[in-house]
Amino acid sequence: MKRTKMADILPKPSGWKILIKKKKPNEKSKGGIYLPDQAKEAESYMDICAQVVSIGPLAWCDRETGERWKCERWAKPGDWVIVPKFTQFKLEIEEEEYRFINDDEIIAIVPDPTVIKVYS
Repeated sequence: MKRTKMADILPKPSGWKILIKKKKPNEKSKGGIYLPDQAKEAESYMDICAQVVSIGPLAWCDRETGERWKCERWAKPGDWVIVPKFTQFKLEIEEEEYRFINDDEIIAIVPDPTVIKVYS
C-alpha cells in the first residue's frame, strides 16, 4: 500500500484563506508529570496558538483589485501564530485539528509556542 504524504491530502486554501494546524495540548507538566485528560481538554479549548500550514494565492492582497498589499506577508508556512479563539471553518485530518482563517485574522507571530498561556 502506497503511503500518502500529509501535504497530498490536506486541502489547499483558496483566495485569502490560510490553513493552520492547532497546537496540541501538552502531555506533561514542566516538572514531567503526565497531565490528566481534563487538564489537556481545558488547555485545548483555550488554545489559540496554531502553525501556518499553507496560504491561499490572494492572501495579503486587496480584496477588490487583487494587488498585493504594500507590506510584506507577516506569516509564512511553518510560523506559529495567535488567532481568535473562535475561528471559522474547522476540520480534522488524521487526528489533527486544522482551521481555515482569513489572512487578516492573524493577531501575532509567536517565536516559541511552548511559552504561550491563554487567559480568557
